[in-house]
Amino acid sequence: MINSILMHNNTHQLRHYDRDSDMPSDLPAVPLQLWNWGLQHRTGKLRSVSEKSLHIALLPRKKGTLSDLGIKLFGNYYICAEIREQGWLHRKNAVNRPKSLVVAYDPIDANTLYVFYEKDSLKYWQAHLSDRSREFRYCSFWEVWQIQQEQKKTFATQETKSSLALEELERENEKIIQKAIKSKPKTFQTKTAQLANINDNRRQAKDEERQSRQKNKARTGKIIQLPKTITKEQNKSQLSDEELALKYPIYHNILSDDD
Repeated sequence: MINSILMHNNTHQLRHYDRDSDMPSDLPAVPLQLWNWGLQHRTGKLRSVSEKSLHIALLPRKKGTLSDLGIKLFGNYYICAEIREQGWLHRKNAVNRPKSLVVAYDPIDANTLYVFYEKDSLKYWQAHLSDRSREFRYCSFWEVWQIQQEQKKTFATQETKSSLALEELERENEKIIQKAIKSKPKTFQTKTAQLANINDNRRQAKDEERQSRQKNKARTGKIIQLPKTITKEQNKSQLSDEELALKYPIYHNILSDDD
């Protein structure tokens, strides 16, 4: 790490360094040379910063996208109170929400992001993992990347299994459809013929019901007992109508009705 810092300070060229108007054009934008030139041509006391501010300023930075779910970085979502107050978690025409923000992250701590909400400034908001990304709490970013890589492999394997299962389902459904088509009666009736069959069946059912009612009515009717056969000793031909009426009143009425 020390060797990397020495190489950076002695040889690394700052391509986007903001030069003052009095700085010579032949002065390389290398940290050490800029420092030495500043000691000679600038006066004043050096600024001091807190240890935490210096730590955050040296962290790697990346653009995080902003959405209704919060700031997204490496597939994780982060939320802070300031983002809520700005109304950036809601889609409204009155709210001018930026598409992305520069954030700093600590590779050994995936719980926290440092959001630089002003351009070219060290002012920051501290954002934390949202509940949507709670599976990565207390992980480092290296662990996050490893878990995500394993999840991608698992997803790809399951995607293949799901595709095969879907193909099998389609084949089974096609077999069921073909079987149903074959079992369907070949005779095709028009709508008029189908209605005629319905009317015939209804008429037949009514006839059967009517016949059934008539049979039941006949069974429940009054049964008339005919008189016993007249004995030889008393021949009915010898009896008069008055005697027959007195002796067999019911039988006599029936004969009279027939006449």
